[in-house]
Amino acid sequence: GASSRARGEKTDALAALQAANEELRAKLTDIQIELQQEKSKVSKLEREKNQEVKQIKEHEQHKSTVVVTELKVKLHEEKMKELQAVREALLRQHEAELLRVIKIKDNEIQRLQTLLNAVRDGAPDKVKTVLLTEAKEEAKKGFEVEKIKMQQEISELKGAKKQVEEALTMVIQADKIKAAEIRSVYHLHQEEISRIKRECEREIRRL
Repeated sequence: GASSRARGEKTDALAALQAANEELRAKLTDIQIELQQEKSKVSKLEREKNQEVKQIKEHEQHKSTVVVTELKVKLHEEKMKELQAVREALLRQHEAELLRVIKIKDNEIQRLQTLLNAVRDGAPDKVKTVLLTEAKEEAKKGFEVEKIKMQQEISELKGAKKQVEEALTMVIQADKIKAAEIRSVYHLHQEEISRIKRECEREIRRL
């Protein structure tokens, strides 16, 4: 009777142990399934983050392209305005030169007419006086013409220098703006990538 009870208790203990073992195996299987599911979630999250980073990069790159294009258009418009201003200045200068030549020719005609009238009157002293006066006036006019011409050249050189300096300043400003935009976009990309990495690491640690 004692031997039968011992065998019965041993059988019960073995059955209980086997049942506990089966239960642990079932729990382990559930944990493995859950772990695999969590790994799948992490992989999906990483894919989504990578896609988001890619979209952000493409968006920022597009913004940079738009900014650069706008700067180029603006610079082109400024250049066209400068060219138009130069054309108008040259046209005004040409008109002024024509008026000056016409005035010189009119004065020359008037001088010759005066000289012709003096010759017709037959007065040598009068002709001599007219010629001397004309020579003095011609010398004075020549000096004044050269003086005005030099002043105009100096003024034109100053204007051209100013235009070149302004154009150079605009180009430098445009380059600075472009560089600042590129740096800003780069920093935004770096910050976004760092943020996504931190989030992924926290998610992985949590899992």
